[in-house]
Amino acid sequence: MRLSQQTQQLLASIEDRKDIDWMDIIADLQTDVIKTFLGEDATHDEIQYGLSILRSAHQIYADDKEFHNLSLYVRHNRAKRGNLRVGDPAIDIDLLNMNGESVSLLSHCNPNRPLLILAGSYT
Repeated sequence: MRLSQQTQQLLASIEDRKDIDWMDIIADLQTDVIKTFLGEDATHDEIQYGLSILRSAHQIYADDKEFHNLSLYVRHNRAKRGNLRVGDPAIDIDLLNMNGESVSLLSHCNPNRPLLILAGSYT
């Protein structure tokens, strides 16, 4: 479905828009898939649970290679395990604060307290 001509045309049509993103289109597509299998009378919670299963099937069924080939983002995932391990000293990097100003990661650290860094990306 994601690679269908219709979906690809829709993705191309929103490329320059600021009010909608490709992830919105894919989220709607995934929701439609779940509703198709659960039925139109599915509750919000059932749909959310279905989406959670759909999006994490490659982890839930890690030993089943078929699940690793179903999702494009899993099949073409270039992410790899990084070099840092628990106990390694944190590397100081420049970050942008909410005002767009450059700040040092370690400038937020207190040497007398443990350091926990959580990071993520929407895309």
